[in-house]
Amino acid sequence: MEKIKSLNRYQKGVLILMMILILVFTVVYFMTTSRVGYKYEDAIFIPSQQNGGTVYSGKLQGQQARFTVSEDKTVTFEYGEKTYGPYIAKEDPTAPPKDPETAEYMTGVELCRGEDILFRGGLWKVEDTLCLCSEDGISDIEPSHIVINGIVKDENGNIIDPAEPSVYTILELMNDPKLTHKGQWLVWLIAVAACILNALYILFADELFRLELAFQAYNIDHAEPSDWNIAGRYIIWTFLPIAALVLFIMGLR
Repeated sequence: MEKIKSLNRYQKGVLILMMILILVFTVVYFMTTSRVGYKYEDAIFIPSQQNGGTVYSGKLQGQQARFTVSEDKTVTFEYGEKTYGPYIAKEDPTAPPKDPETAEYMTGVELCRGEDILFRGGLWKVEDTLCLCSEDGISDIEPSHIVINGIVKDENGNIIDPAEPSVYTILELMNDPKLTHKGQWLVWLIAVAACILNALYILFADELFRLELAFQAYNIDHAEPSDWNIAGRYIIWTFLPIAALVLFIMGLR
């Protein structure tokens, strides 16, 4: 307690600030990591069971959005006032590329939206990752996009709605997608460690100063830190809480 009483206002303020950072972000991390769902773009869509199917609900750019995967694996996507789909997939043993070395690992599938065939080829899972290969043997199935006067078009000049989910997303939702969450506790731990290190440096600045001098000079009990040394202390005391704040925020992504 005597150590704390001997600190000036700035040192006490930094200690209080770091305690607040740790407490606030600990609560935020618990809340964030508890939201387990499907990661789409930079949002987490929380699953719920409805009418025998699964609904993944979330927010994109401030608007409500949700994927509905029905019991028969039909997918629809609602974003704001727009509805995309329904997307229907059916197994087709003739759809995978004619490669005897890989065809045996694939499930043939044809994905349609109405009468439009969006994808025809094979799919397979490697651990929790879904892999796709079109009928012609191309693994990169997403069309290349170009922007003309603010309008997104494919390589054939057809207008593309950037809000419409990709073929990969639709098929992934049909095949029990991996659920995850935002927030990395390891980054939280590093940020907390930075705060604790700074607190120790504030509380024992003089002791650490003399410990460093013990290997370089005699009579260190009478040594006094220079103005440059004191200025360096304040720089570190200020920098470490800022670094911890940046780490806390980065760890939530």
